[in-house]
Amino acid sequence: MENKVIADLHTHTVNSDGTYTVEELVKKASEKGLKVLAVTDHDTIDGLRDDEKIKEYEKKYGIEIIRGIEMSCNLDGKDVHILGYFLNLQDKEFLSQLDRIAEIRNERNEKIIKKLADLNLPVTMEELNETVQGNVISKAHFAEIMLKKGYVSCKSDAFKNYLGKGGAAFVEKRDYKPVSAVDILVKNGAFVSLAHPKLITEDTDYVERLIKDLIKHGLKGLEVNYYSFSEKDREVYRKLAEKYNLIITGGSDFHGGNRVEVSLGDTGLNSSEYENLKKSLKIM
Repeated sequence: MENKVIADLHTHTVNSDGTYTVEELVKKASEKGLKVLAVTDHDTIDGLRDDEKIKEYEKKYGIEIIRGIEMSCNLDGKDVHILGYFLNLQDKEFLSQLDRIAEIRNERNEKIIKKLADLNLPVTMEELNETVQGNVISKAHFAEIMLKKGYVSCKSDAFKNYLGKGGAAFVEKRDYKPVSAVDILVKNGAFVSLAHPKLITEDTDYVERLIKDLIKHGLKGLEVNYYSFSEKDREVYRKLAEKYNLIITGGSDFHGGNRVEVSLGDTGLNSSEYENLKKSLKIM
């Protein structure tokens, strides 16, 4: 079937804020009948460092694994996420940039800990380190501990009342601009796409201005197919992609148990869309 999803290009593992290991994720993708899976953990490539294991998983489960990342940026008080695909994982400059982003994330985590303590909702760094399986502590890990300690009735309450924008313990990350992420990914040789544009803002004029700016730095794709987008949303972003000659990307943004309403492979690219992406790589 032409419209059958064969490639899910937006997924997360325990190395950021997902609940599946890389192998568990690949196994599930294979069971779902996917042919291509991109691992795009937030601001880390830790799950992809062992290239021999990744090749072993590809062979064992009969699936192409794309080495990817989702870089967390902010602009004008808005969260902007940049997806990078087909990474060069030996690029020392890129790896040092990830270390810098980790420092920014750690600064924010310390501030969240302080705010929660001031609210008499203590969460310690020791508890966080015991909860994470990778090296990236995210707000999802705070939410998990808050649920375990009875501070909230569910993880979504933790985000709504404390960790998300407007929440009592919300902390904006120190600036990391989208153009910086695009620049470093392009220098790495990656294919770069703008993630879930509607989640940045519903102001399509703003999104269009952002796209025009990022194209100057080497943006090549736009995530048109996203799990929460209606067909109307997709049509809006499909037209934007066509207008600026951007390649359509797509994925479920699967997080396992941390986003239970999403199933792996529910959203992504069909065979012709993925072939279009692969063809574009040959002329980069």
